[in-house]
Amino acid sequence: MSLRKLLLGAIAAIGLTATAALAEPKTVTLWHIYNFESDMIHYGIKAFNESQSEYRIEPRLVPYTNINPELIKAIATGTPPDLTVINDPVVASFSSQGQLTDLTDRIAKSKIINLDVYYKGPLASSQWKGRRYSVAREVNALALYYNADMFRAKGLDPDKPPKTWSEVVAAAEKLRDPAKGVYGIGFCAHSSEQAVFQWLPFLWQAGGSIDKLDQPEATQALQLWVDLVQKGLASRDVINQQQREVTSTFIAGGSAMAVGGPWELPNLQKDAKFDWRVAVLPVKDDKNIKASSLGGFHFAIPKGAKEVDGAFKVIEFMSNATLFNEGWKAGLLAPRSDIELKDPQWPQAYGVFHEQIKTAIQRGPHPQWPDLSRPIQIAIQEALTGTKPANVALQEAAKKIQPILAKTPL
Repeated sequence: MSLRKLLLGAIAAIGLTATAALAEPKTVTLWHIYNFESDMIHYGIKAFNESQSEYRIEPRLVPYTNINPELIKAIATGTPPDLTVINDPVVASFSSQGQLTDLTDRIAKSKIINLDVYYKGPLASSQWKGRRYSVAREVNALALYYNADMFRAKGLDPDKPPKTWSEVVAAAEKLRDPAKGVYGIGFCAHSSEQAVFQWLPFLWQAGGSIDKLDQPEATQALQLWVDLVQKGLASRDVINQQQREVTSTFIAGGSAMAVGGPWELPNLQKDAKFDWRVAVLPVKDDKNIKASSLGGFHFAIPKGAKEVDGAFKVIEFMSNATLFNEGWKAGLLAPRSDIELKDPQWPQAYGVFHEQIKTAIQRGPHPQWPDLSRPIQIAIQEALTGTKPANVALQEAAKKIQPILAKTPL
């Protein structure tokens, strides 16, 4: 074979290789925490990868408790994922330290993401100093689950669940059955952000706020929990139980009521062998302030991401109405007011949580949210274990929190 033919063959081969390389989709690495196949992220990943050939999502499952520290380490070492989910109260913490990509201009130009229809809570959580650093993936709130069969057995009307704190206590007293190991109510007082998430609605319902933990309203909110535990209406194990464990106890018949979120609905459908229902969180009798905690994860692009364009395309894809409709299958609500399911699974629960979202309040936003949360966690543990009276525990928490808020108010 002549040299000329060899060169032409080599060039042709190089051309074919280059063409193949160009055809290969770019990888968008995505970190998420969703190990349940029912979560909409798995549907979204599959649908995105099949919808186009320019990008391909490469997901990595990271445990809930590990994702923040791992993300901080990855950003610091220049090896972040292209896209990550991030818990709404810590968006401000990451963005204030320059750890997230500013998405303001991209969102403004997007033909898919319309911030006008997003709820105020997730909008507030996604920004820092007027710039936008994330887009809400979903929202959730806390409500009251109750065992309608137990209500009937104890002479309570399951069509009239407790609406006030005093009614909760009265119902818990009737529903408690020590001989059968049944407590009246369960809630999460675990030494983590989960306890703060569950206690804040009671603080707000009492007319209190995080910047006034040394006031009577805060003490009243924490004393309610203390009284429930000390009277044996709630198990002392609430200080060790995470939210899923609280609901698991409820499903197993260990409590007649439980504070929980909509993400528990698939487990209830699968495992609960009784008539269960959901009610909006009862309010404090003399205040009638409706409130719940707003939860949910956002999509954010870490600073240093290699495929920013591709990552934002994924955010846009994950923000379409069809995907939000899939979200309810895992008990997740859309962060937008323009999406309401016409024939939802668990219709009674859907109606309650959809209503509860309207009065749900976001945590923060504040760049030092973890430093605000930790003293509250400690105060809850101290009060429920009897180490310190509720007012003293909260006064000490206030002393730790006030200097932070004096520098950067909520």
